[in-house]
Amino acid sequence: MSLRSIVKVSHISNLSDARYCAGMGVEMLGFCVVEGQNRYMAPDLFQDIRGWISGPAIVAELYGITSVREIDIILKTYSPDYLEMTLEEYKLFGNLPEIPCLIYLQKMSSRTALASDSRISKLIVDEHAACGDLSGIRVPVLSKVSSLEKLSKKLTEGCFQGYVLEAPQEIRPGLTNYDQLGVILEALEE
Repeated sequence: MSLRSIVKVSHISNLSDARYCAGMGVEMLGFCVVEGQNRYMAPDLFQDIRGWISGPAIVAELYGITSVREIDIILKTYSPDYLEMTLEEYKLFGNLPEIPCLIYLQKMSSRTALASDSRISKLIVDEHAACGDLSGIRVPVLSKVSSLEKLSKKLTEGCFQGYVLEAPQEIRPGLTNYDQLGVILEALEE
């Protein structure tokens, strides 16, 4: 399966989610790697999952990070392809190693601060962001999307290079409902 735009699925929390997304052609899988955060992925479970998937890039979601030392440990433990954090966190920990970053813009007015930073690979915006909000941005912009209706509107606008979807919560071990996620991914098929 091939998708017509970049797709990242956030908050992967189990092997089933990772394998489903990889099989559907998702380009990036996001794992919460900050202990104490919702849907935190422990290193040993992450290593088990990583051994079973190939293809998608691994994104270490650093929301709630509190120190550069934590980032160093995460880089060694998870070996991600990308780091993801808010713009505020990025500014706070600006001396990051040379690893591409996905930056979540909570406020579109902050976008001017990003004009010349080569470590920023992609920006993530909320699903309410519109094309007019993106003027002057020179990196690919991914929009969060929570439903097929929101995706259809974004596809009509045509200014986003990709989409960020949320992995569904596991109902119980081994049982997850992929209906909503599957419908959105199918709509993005080439």
